[in-house]
Amino acid sequence: MSDSDNSFFVELQAEFLTEAAFLLETYEESMLGLESGNNPQEDLAQIFRVAHSIKGGAAAVGLSDLGKFAHVAEDLLSLLRVDPSLVNSEVISLLLQSGDQFKFRITSLQKGEELPWDTTELVKQLKFWIAKFDGKVEGEAVAVEAVTETAAEPAEDLANHELLAELAAQMGPQAVPETPMAVAAVKEIAKSTSVTKPATSSIKVDIGRVDSVLDAVGELVVLKNQLVHDDVVRNGHHLRLAGIVDQLDKMVRELYDKTLSIRMTPLKSLFLKIQRVVRDVSLQLEKPVDLQLLGEETEVERTVFELLGDPLVHLVRNAMDHGVEKPEIRAQKGKPPTATVVVSAKQTGGTVTIEIVDDGGGINRDRVLQKAIERKLVPSGIDPNTLPDEQVFQFLFMPGFSTAEKVSDLSGRGVGLDVVKSNLEKINGKIDIKSKLGEGTTFRLSIPLSTAITDGIVVAIEGNKYILPIYSIREIVRAQPKDYTAINNAGRVVKIRDRLIPVIDIKKTLGKINWEQMGNMRHQVHLGKDTLRSRREETMLIVIESIYGMTALPVDDVIGQTQAVVKPLTTGQSIPEVAGAAILGDGRTVLILDPTALTQHRLSETEISA
Repeated sequence: MSDSDNSFFVELQAEFLTEAAFLLETYEESMLGLESGNNPQEDLAQIFRVAHSIKGGAAAVGLSDLGKFAHVAEDLLSLLRVDPSLVNSEVISLLLQSGDQFKFRITSLQKGEELPWDTTELVKQLKFWIAKFDGKVEGEAVAVEAVTETAAEPAEDLANHELLAELAAQMGPQAVPETPMAVAAVKEIAKSTSVTKPATSSIKVDIGRVDSVLDAVGELVVLKNQLVHDDVVRNGHHLRLAGIVDQLDKMVRELYDKTLSIRMTPLKSLFLKIQRVVRDVSLQLEKPVDLQLLGEETEVERTVFELLGDPLVHLVRNAMDHGVEKPEIRAQKGKPPTATVVVSAKQTGGTVTIEIVDDGGGINRDRVLQKAIERKLVPSGIDPNTLPDEQVFQFLFMPGFSTAEKVSDLSGRGVGLDVVKSNLEKINGKIDIKSKLGEGTTFRLSIPLSTAITDGIVVAIEGNKYILPIYSIREIVRAQPKDYTAINNAGRVVKIRDRLIPVIDIKKTLGKINWEQMGNMRHQVHLGKDTLRSRREETMLIVIESIYGMTALPVDDVIGQTQAVVKPLTTGQSIPEVAGAAILGDGRTVLILDPTALTQHRLSETEISA
């Protein structure tokens, strides 16, 4: 084979592996749907088509080991398609393991790693069930010979110029060899692609290129902000220039939104992964669970998506191992034998909230606190019994922290929850725990829709500039002194339209910022005499709405609106109420406030009902 032929088949193989990886998502989704039993005939047909496509495509591009293994799985699936009543939990587990082996082999090939791949035992089990369902054995396992060499299905020898031209257009302008084997390979991939892909036009773009475009748009936003706020544009003498700049502002916003949409990914595949984890752990621990998945169509940016996988898996494993009790224990407590685990996602403004809720035994606060004291995690001079539950439960995220009495494959090694927190911090996410002993636990993750750019308003607070994300703002109001009420040991509340809303104590909340470490991020605002006079008579409040409810943030003034490129803090300070920093139109850097953390901090001090 010539060098051009070799080059072609390398690229053809890569194309097949990409398509196969896509098909396997459908495979596992249909497998888990098969277990629910809603439409077994359709699920089996879909699973069979995936195995058949991988078998033919793998053999055609020279991956004979993958093709032979897929052939065995296809044989079992062909019997199940004829009689779906043969499907049982053991067979589903076997086919899911087959999917894992497909995924392992394809992933290692994509990475160029020659990892050992031994499917001998799995093939024996597959062939046993094939023989059993085919009426060749009854009950007892039989010895099965090794898989024999399986050739690819016969392909037409005539060159299909249209298929070759289409592949060449997808893979680049390089010449494609018109050999019979090349045509056969192209046809196999064309068949597999037509099985599950929707009839829509699409192109494949390297994610690095999308990232570079998004970064460039971010820099364009910064330049646009400088132009929008330029004195020459806004002095009223250049009306035509001001109109052009306003139009540019609108177009840059649209460009950013469309660029970001390219990177948006639904959480469906992560939820599918969770469904598989729950199934496997449920069987392993003998804990029947009713898993409910809500909001799987919710989308997040790709960067956020990639860092969510491990945290969600760890939290679900934790719920299954630590939270959910054994059926006999649940019976003693008067609970149904089947536990309930709910994983839900929803978008509120620029934040996505994911909750993992179980109706298990809850978290033992006293045990967590005892371990924290033993490890000297509780600061000296503080009475541990006065710590709120939220703060006690945060000890669970410390590296190496565990309350498990014995080590198992799932827990007790002190790893997992610290990974959750570290991954969330990389995307400016937050996590909190609510639990009641004997009733269950809720893990709530709050993550930004995007980590790149946010729309916000610039406000003056205590003489300093800050940015507050606009999605969190419910309204801006002015309050008179008579509208405030002080609550013993719980700060103040303000009455707005017959509703009492907690007021954030700015000095207590933001007073912890060390401005010397912040460098040039402090930009003091000098208020005029009229503003100072009006402040004595009334207060400007920004009502913030988050998943924790509503709070009122006192501000000196609202300076204007901006579209800010979010940058992480590198000062070494850990301030939950600060989400990052941004560059304003005048080139200065200011802090971005986290509305969720502001609200949570205030509501943790007191609970107020209207």
